[in-house]
Amino acid sequence: MKLLVYLLFMVSLSIGRELTLGEAIELALKNNRLIASARKDIKAQELELRAVRGSLFPRIKLEETFTRTDMPAYAFMSKLNQERIGPQDFNPARLNDPSAVNNFETKFTIEIPIWLGGKIQSANRISEHEYKVVSLEAKRREEEVIRQVYQAYMDAVLAKEAIRVSQKAVEDATEHARLAESMRSVGMALLSDVLRAKVHLSKAEEHLKRAQKDYHIAKKALELVMGVSLGEFEVVEIGGCPEVRVEGLKDRAVNRPDIKAVEQRLKSLEEAYRLTLSDNLPQIYAFAQYALHSKNLPLGTDGTGYMVGLSLSWSFETGMTTLRKAQANLERRSSLEERLKLLRDSAVFEVDRALSEYEKAMNSLKSAEDRIKASGEVLRVMEIRYKNGLARMVDVLDAQTELDNARFERLQAIKACHKAYIDILFSAGMTEEVKR
Repeated sequence: MKLLVYLLFMVSLSIGRELTLGEAIELALKNNRLIASARKDIKAQELELRAVRGSLFPRIKLEETFTRTDMPAYAFMSKLNQERIGPQDFNPARLNDPSAVNNFETKFTIEIPIWLGGKIQSANRISEHEYKVVSLEAKRREEEVIRQVYQAYMDAVLAKEAIRVSQKAVEDATEHARLAESMRSVGMALLSDVLRAKVHLSKAEEHLKRAQKDYHIAKKALELVMGVSLGEFEVVEIGGCPEVRVEGLKDRAVNRPDIKAVEQRLKSLEEAYRLTLSDNLPQIYAFAQYALHSKNLPLGTDGTGYMVGLSLSWSFETGMTTLRKAQANLERRSSLEERLKLLRDSAVFEVDRALSEYEKAMNSLKSAEDRIKASGEVLRVMEIRYKNGLARMVDVLDAQTELDNARFERLQAIKACHKAYIDILFSAGMTEEVKR
């Protein structure tokens, strides 16, 4: 069913359907290469965890050894294991100078770890912490992709809005060129006025073509971030800037997934310290072994036997190698603690900086909108004065340029506002807010 919905969605886009921000984010979460890579990392760490847990299970070994020897002790032992010892073999001459003996030894062994100094338990806890690290880093990577999609989508939206503004500038420039021609035809304007108006129109048309190309590139950039090609589609226009809720941002920032991942890595290094020290603790195994011995071929049953027992080993590093390795892990942990403090401080700073950028963008937006109103009124007055022979065409065009600049500056302010908004959410680990 989900596949059918996805196919219908892609078909609708292929015929020029509008793509919403939420749809763009969903497509990126399914197709973005970074997210696909993160999922592979999680799967790999999951397998690592399962591998460590598998160390608690018995280990089964199959061994096949062939020997040929005329060394007295080994030759006698081989024949004894093959159960071929006879009275003649106790002849001192044969004992001291035996003929070469072939021996095929097949052994089936089961080893059961009972206590390895806590090695397996520490390794298991390290793998659990690393699994959480990879999962949290994948979550942060997903937040990064959402931010990239948001920025690319807003770039496309504003590029589309720039086309509309450029079209309006072309319409105004066309009207002024017509007005100059009309005034010249009745002897109230000079040829220079007509030429200036045409030059202004030419520049407006150039800006329109540039805006159209920018929109095309912006949509391609959005497709790249989403990880899928959509063909012909349009983005949905927006009004202004989103509102920001300041409460709790800094608390959320110091609990971002990437910061939580570092905290888990600290726990992993603490376990690594214990894991290293376990090399200096007793290692206890239980084992059971069944052996086959044959003179002529593998798996032969000339002689059979079993052995069960416990194995205890305890080694000591007189060069303090193990202890120093363990201490190295503690130093790494201390280093990471300092980096964690810096990361938390940086997260709070990033929120403050993004909030400051947001406020500046909002002030710029308000200023641009005020200038649009003022410039529009100035242009209206200049057009009336020009029609009455009280102003020059250059004055009209200057007023038009001021209005066009204010309109484009409004778009730049909106762009800066949206960038600051998504930076605020990303700094606080809240980019999923844009999906609502």
